[in-house]
Parts: sequence; C-alpha cells; structure tokens
Amino acid sequence: MPAERSRIAALTPASESGHWQRHVASAYVREALAGRGGHGRWGTRGGFPVLYLGRPRDSVVVEAYRHLVDPIEDPADRARLVAQIRPRVLVTASVRVTNLLDLRSVAARIVVGLTDADLASPTDDVEAYRRCQEVARIAHDLGRHGVVAPAATGLGETLALFTDVIPAAERPVRIAESDEHWTTFPEDPRTGGAGEADGAEVLDLGRVDRSGRANRAHLRLVRDEE
Repeated sequence: MPAERSRIAALTPASESGHWQRHVASAYVREALAGRGGHGRWGTRGGFPVLYLGRPRDSVVVEAYRHLVDPIEDPADRARLVAQIRPRVLVTASVRVTNLLDLRSVAARIVVGLTDADLASPTDDVEAYRRCQEVARIAHDLGRHGVVAPAATGLGETLALFTDVIPAAERPVRIAESDEHWTTFPEDPRTGGAGEADGAEVLDLGRVDRSGRANRAHLRLVRDEE
C-alpha cells in the first residue's frame, strides 16, 4: 500500500513524556515493560513486540474490564472465569519517547484511514483490529517508535510502543514504589460500583476455582494477553 505508507510517513512525528500505566499478572511484573508479540489492537500474535500503556488510571482499569471481564455475558460464567484470573499489578512507568505516530487528532486519523469506531471497537471486532494493526505495521516499518491514540475506553489515551525499535535511552522506566497490587478488581469507573453494574461483589482475583469451566476459550485468550 504505497499511498497509505506515504500518507503515514508524511505525518509529523510526535514526542510524549510523563507517567503512563498498565496492568499485568503479578507473576510477570518484572517483565511488565518488555513488550511482546501478541494479539492486540496495534500488534499481532508472532509479530513485532508491542508495549501497551495508558492514562489516566481510570482508563487503564476500564481496559482491564474490557479485556478480562466484559466478553463474558452470563454473570455466573463471568464470576467463575474471573475466579481463575491471577492477581494483578498496576505498574506505573516514566516515559520519554520520540518519533511516535500521533493519532489523537481527527485529521491524523483521516489521513491514515481510521475512524473513531475503529479505535473504540470491542475486543472481538476482527476487522477494526485488522485496520489498526495494518497502520501499526506501516508505522513500525517506517521506524516509528510507536503509536499514541485515544483509548478505546473513551476515558484517556493509549501509548503502544514498538520495543524492538525504541532506542535504549527512550525505554520506559518502571516506578516500582508506585506499584498498585490488585487482589480484587478495582471498582469499575464506568459504573461507580464495585465490580459489576448490578451490584455484585468486587471481583476476587486471588481465588482459583479449579472446577470452573466458564468459557475456556476466553480464559486462554486472557492468559495470552497477560
């Protein structure tokens, strides 16, 4: 797609700095900022490694719900599934990075051929993900260090860094003293309630229900994304 490549190349690279966050399974907290080649809005399984960060905190919390909880519609199945999700940590990183593809403006999104709906699509929207992944692939091929865009939550921004091309001096630095340990999911900022909107208890991430069989395909996906 030479035309699309030239349009993306013509966009002025952006820089970003400040504190950004992400949630990870506790077992992987030491590797929280490594990036990985997994399925996501801006990367594909087996592709170049991507590190996803977000801000503010509410947006990151909602992303946790969107990926780990929302895909399960039945409350009973949801409770059984969440009981099998490992405890998590909200990690804060200090970021100072250059050469980003900045999609925060409507004009830039028009240039690359992405809509607001593409950026805010559900996690199972294959076509929307494919369009975003293609833009990220071209940006990566051009040597951009990542993509900064409105978060799918509608509450903040997402920073997707291509960790195989970021210079060592620009790698995010974990602020370990700011780690926030989740043994239960925080309240869902979309509802202002604990856990689900219907008043269910806060979701306990410390329990392991070995008999739970709720949506094992989704559970495998959750483990992939952790």
